[in-house]
Amino acid sequence: MRYSKEHKDEARQRLLDASARHVKKHGFAASGVDALASAAGVTSGSLYKHFGGKSDLFASVIRTELKRTAERFAEIRPGDNDAAEKAIAAYLSVQHVRHPERGCLLPGLTAEVARADDAVRAAFDGGLREVHKQLEPIAGSSANAWALIARNVGAVMLARAALDPGLQRELLDSALAEARSLFTDGSIDR
Repeated sequence: MRYSKEHKDEARQRLLDASARHVKKHGFAASGVDALASAAGVTSGSLYKHFGGKSDLFASVIRTELKRTAERFAEIRPGDNDAAEKAIAAYLSVQHVRHPERGCLLPGLTAEVARADDAVRAAFDGGLREVHKQLEPIAGSSANAWALIARNVGAVMLARAALDPGLQRELLDSALAEARSLFTDGSIDR
């Protein structure tokens, strides 16, 4: 039986979404093709019908997830500091630390991307640049946007590795305080 293009596109998107949740929680290198297919409720053969292999799936997950992150920040109007602070506070939340499968892939997968092939790294570069592009008007400059990304991703990574909830909170709170300083110290026009 032949499936319509819409059915194939929906199946591919379900596979991408389920794989993204799985790898953000368990890591990509530790996730076999069977586990990724199972997470989406499909067979590994179905995975290969949509993607050329595991690396192709990884690159697609990276593109899709970083596009979602960029779109979240694109919704914030420059100068809407309350919305920017709210978005950053959500990023720097204990909820984001405890549930990586629901959040940004940068804290959990960046180290794996650094060891991946050029196609995965190119997908990462493009997606990261798009996130930066959306944050730049919010942060007030290119340098502020890169610093915001690095500080927030690093804080979430460190908090996930920390055992002590108090230390987790301290890491997140300090990054949030630094982010808020962008909006209050005159770095960004109000």
